[in-house]
Amino acid sequence: MLKSRFVVACAVVLAGLLAAASMARADATHINYLTFSAPFALPGVSLPAGTYAFEVVVPGSYDVVRVSSRDGMHVYLRAFTRRVDRPRGLAADLAIVFNEEQAGVTPPVKTWFPVGQTVGHEFIYPASRISR
Repeated sequence: MLKSRFVVACAVVLAGLLAAASMARADATHINYLTFSAPFALPGVSLPAGTYAFEVVVPGSYDVVRVSSRDGMHVYLRAFTRRVDRPRGLAADLAIVFNEEQAGVTPPVKTWFPVGQTVGHEFIYPASRISR
């Protein structure tokens, strides 16, 4: 009898943890599905044209960003970023700012601004890769 109560209690706790984890995932407010018409680069990875999900990994955190396939099955980047304010005059629906590069070089994404947000995420590249 005591053993069955213990099993039931463990099952209830596990179900509660799973429900909390799924709710935390649903609370991710900073997610954008962005479509690129040409290849682009992020720190350590170059990606082909296509649609990608850009999201903050932990809701309420502005430091860690994940870039994955649209369906979320493939994670291409999980990285710390720098918080940056959206510059005045930058359209609220503009989500990506690229670093300038030479012709023929895959352009790296400098900053992702979640659509409608005033705080963006600047990707951190090795010093040799950044054009400032």
